[in-house]
Amino acid sequence: MKWVSRQFGDLDYEDNMVIYFTEGLFGFEQFKKFIIVHDVDSEPFRWLVSVENNDLSFPMLEPGLILPGYEGNGGSDREVWVIATLNKDVEKSSVNLRSPVVIDRKTYEAQQVILDDETLPFQYPLAPAPDTVGGR
Repeated sequence: MKWVSRQFGDLDYEDNMVIYFTEGLFGFEQFKKFIIVHDVDSEPFRWLVSVENNDLSFPMLEPGLILPGYEGNGGSDREVWVIATLNKDVEKSSVNLRSPVVIDRKTYEAQQVILDDETLPFQYPLAPAPDTVGGR
């Protein structure tokens, strides 16, 4: 299938690449179908790109890159990602550690969950201030 993304242009994908969010993402509940785009120029980010709205995409990171030991609701059959909010001023960029995206690797069904761990922030800085490195 073909899809035109405002950010990435023409994208080719197969039906089995579509990740289906049963409840959508928080704030974007009406959009359920996404693909993950790996853009080498954006590494280590991956992009969650809607195939229903060509203006909608979210940068994501593997949470262990930000907080070693972070597991979210993962497991052997699940992938866990955290959504980033990027800003030209890197010190204002953050990731949402409290509401990860969890993808079932077998069914490609996904959901964004809110974890009970209140020590995990909704906005964790990508570039923490030097005096907070290693802490939450």
